[in-house]
Amino acid sequence: MTTADALAGRRILVTRPEGQADGLIHCLEAAGAAVLHRPTLQIVALKPALPAIPRVDWLVFTSPNAVWHGVGRLPTERRGDARVAAVGPGTATAARRQGLAVSAAPQSGGGADDLLAEAAFDAGAGARVLIIRGEGGRRRLPEALRERGATVDEWVVYRREVPDGGLAIPREWQARPLDCTIVTSTSGLSGLLGMAGSGALEWLQKSRLVTVSERIAMAAVRAGWDAPGIAAGADDQAITRAVCAALQRESDEQDRQGRTEGPRDDPGR
Repeated sequence: MTTADALAGRRILVTRPEGQADGLIHCLEAAGAAVLHRPTLQIVALKPALPAIPRVDWLVFTSPNAVWHGVGRLPTERRGDARVAAVGPGTATAARRQGLAVSAAPQSGGGADDLLAEAAFDAGAGARVLIIRGEGGRRRLPEALRERGATVDEWVVYRREVPDGGLAIPREWQARPLDCTIVTSTSGLSGLLGMAGSGALEWLQKSRLVTVSERIAMAAVRAGWDAPGIAAGADDQAITRAVCAALQRESDEQDRQGRTEGPRDDPGR
């Protein structure tokens, strides 16, 4: 974890949806940062019928949102003896908080490939898998499981929407440089780009962006950010550590540049 003053005086924008940013904001503020929360996505619950499948061997949750919007609508009798898998540690934590025993989940990182690499996740030929997820997103997980010979059904329990209106950056914030922008999904990045006016976008792009995957980082570079930092996981502590590391690297680079340039001659001497 960070020390109490690791981010002292730093100004950070958090873009996670409403209700999902409190822990991260607490970690950043505990490290001394000033935080502005501007959600660039909102989560809307969907109510599709549960797939009519005779049995389930694995329930796979693709995000904490999938847990929050799926578990309460999943009848106990439909769970049966199914084992539970989560694509990352944050999703696993959300599942355990809902009373589920998680049989397989990556200890760090997160995503389809990390879960597929887990030895405990043995959903192969003959296994029936129910993936509980949000609307859209990558197709890597169901495609890989079908290639393994599993029968895969999907239950879409929420969708992501961009909130109405712009970012509404306070004048006193935009009057000074922003140190860091935190984006944790490609959808959140798209929402940020759509909500920012031209002046706000230029202000944002001068900040250091921190995210949770190489894929999101590449999208941010295409959108105009330079050298995004990538957290080791999507949990609050990992993101906070990544922000500290990214801003420390930036400070070190500025110090090295200053030493390289050296003192300037006074033309009046």
